[in-house]
Amino acid sequence: MNENKKNKKDMRPKQDIPTILSRVSRPKKAVITAGMPYANGPVHIGHLAGAHVPADIYSRWMRLLVGDENVLFVCGTDDHGSTSEVAAKKLGKTTQEFIGEVHAKQSKTMERYSIGLDTYTGTSKEENYEAHKELCQDFLRNMHANGMLDKKTSQQWFDPKLNMFLPDRYVQGDCPNPECSNTKAYSDECDVCGKNYDPHELKNPISAVSDATPELRDTDHWYLNMWKVTDQLIEWLNTKQKTWRKPILQEAFGTVYPCVTFTNKSEPAYKEIKEELPKHKSRYAPGRKVLVQFENLADLASGKKQLEDKGIECDLNDGWAHRAITRDVSWGIPVPTDIEPGMEGKTLYVWPESLIAPISFTKVALKKKGLDPELYKEFWTDPEAKVFQFLGTDNVFFYVLMQGAMWFGVQEDPMRQALKGEFQQTDVFSNFHLQINGEKMSKSKGNFYTGDQLIDEMGYTADQVRYFLSTLSLSEKASNFDFEVFKAKNAFLAGPMNAAFEKPISACHKQFGGVVPKGELIGKTEKETLKIVQQYTKFMEKGEYPKALGALENYARIINGLFNQYKPHDDRFDEKERTDALYSCFYILRNILVMLRPFAPETMDKLRVSLNLPESVYSIDELAKEFPENHKIGEQVEYFPAVDAE
Repeated sequence: MNENKKNKKDMRPKQDIPTILSRVSRPKKAVITAGMPYANGPVHIGHLAGAHVPADIYSRWMRLLVGDENVLFVCGTDDHGSTSEVAAKKLGKTTQEFIGEVHAKQSKTMERYSIGLDTYTGTSKEENYEAHKELCQDFLRNMHANGMLDKKTSQQWFDPKLNMFLPDRYVQGDCPNPECSNTKAYSDECDVCGKNYDPHELKNPISAVSDATPELRDTDHWYLNMWKVTDQLIEWLNTKQKTWRKPILQEAFGTVYPCVTFTNKSEPAYKEIKEELPKHKSRYAPGRKVLVQFENLADLASGKKQLEDKGIECDLNDGWAHRAITRDVSWGIPVPTDIEPGMEGKTLYVWPESLIAPISFTKVALKKKGLDPELYKEFWTDPEAKVFQFLGTDNVFFYVLMQGAMWFGVQEDPMRQALKGEFQQTDVFSNFHLQINGEKMSKSKGNFYTGDQLIDEMGYTADQVRYFLSTLSLSEKASNFDFEVFKAKNAFLAGPMNAAFEKPISACHKQFGGVVPKGELIGKTEKETLKIVQQYTKFMEKGEYPKALGALENYARIINGLFNQYKPHDDRFDEKERTDALYSCFYILRNILVMLRPFAPETMDKLRVSLNLPESVYSIDELAKEFPENHKIGEQVEYFPAVDAE
């Protein structure tokens, strides 16, 4: 029995810091992107919480792992499309003038929040536009050559006064539901009664832009055929089962698996042949339907035939897989006219354009660093590199299925996974919406806050806001910006967390002449450091920031415990224990400095100066090192300030 226990113990993985760090996945290169704000308004805390702060934290985490020179964090404004064009028209400004003003304000907010972008550009900015246009048009040419684009005719609202086609949301009228009195229903759905309908059913339509009566006109567009690469999408998504967040996988798999529906009146006939069908899942669907979901296209074809042979009339559930990717909008990337006749004057829809944009932004970032823009291939087309994208959960369809299909669609052969030298599929982190005091943010309700307001009007530092946003569980559910909880968290930072920073620095200056004496790690310092390194690396890799911060807060409390037990600030106690305790505190402080830097970069830079450590300390491998021997420190300053906000 004892021998068996000994053998089991010997089989356990080594548990020391260098070994733990050696197991952390380190890509050769890394690009981090954040959801692109529309160029039509300020950056609010919802943007910061859901995309930009999480992405910045991850980019700083990647820099700890593989170094600044191997990481690019890119973002920019989503300039094209009717949203910016219409907003500019209403203000009597040119589109470019309007976008320039918005971009400048957004860029300033990003800087204030230490969003450490290598570039914050825009799809229409001069530094980016030509290369971006060329890349977008290359995508269209390659997708068309691979049979991924289908040309279809549809009807769309046209404003005769402005001489432009209108997006559905820019046409309003009387809801066609006789039981509904909404006079501002959208052209395809009513957000009062929830009814969906065809645009021609809308009564008394009005252009929301000019007040003219719009007309429905025929127009041709390209539709992306995602159905063609359904099996490839499923194969790729299956490789993410253990690493991606559950809500992303649930939505993606719930959409991408090929399926058919039939009336529930046919359910008895279906049950008779259920066991004979290819492997599948079934569930009830709206409209008294049964939905049958197969694992691949071949099984779908076989299963559909068996069902129809049984007399069950099936409808293919493939609406998700055919999306128009061109628009009749003048403000956009022009569609090449040499691919197919009849596409003159069309532009690329802003959604597929925004998926391509981070590649163009990478080129801009490289050029700003004085490097060859063509080095973007080392970041986007190498299987040993990684691209991590942060976005709102309502954009999962676009970033996973549409982008995945587009990436397959530009390969030499779209019917397989990417080879080296082709665009590699990306990793996606999604977040749910941020609420304010339990409600969705709304300007009309007065609970809409820009990122700047929390700093300018309430007196908080950017790091305090960043820290709090990082404690919210947006990766799992919609979370609440509760100002009372926010104040409590900042009281913790200004209290116990600050004390963990200040006590060792103060004691070192008062009792040890400002020099940290060489000592031994005392108490539970070594055990808890091993534990935090395991936890931190695991949580950061998965983007589980609330868990990482919870673990770091517990780790910081060890400093207060060492002061309570060994009194390094009081020369009446044992000198050896005081020396060891102080050395242990600074060892812990150095580790906190490294691990907390992604969350509170400005504050940690202040702490780094106080500890008199070089910027090279910002490396995950520092956690495997001892604190410098007989090290002279700098002065104590204010770290997390106390804020008396109303």
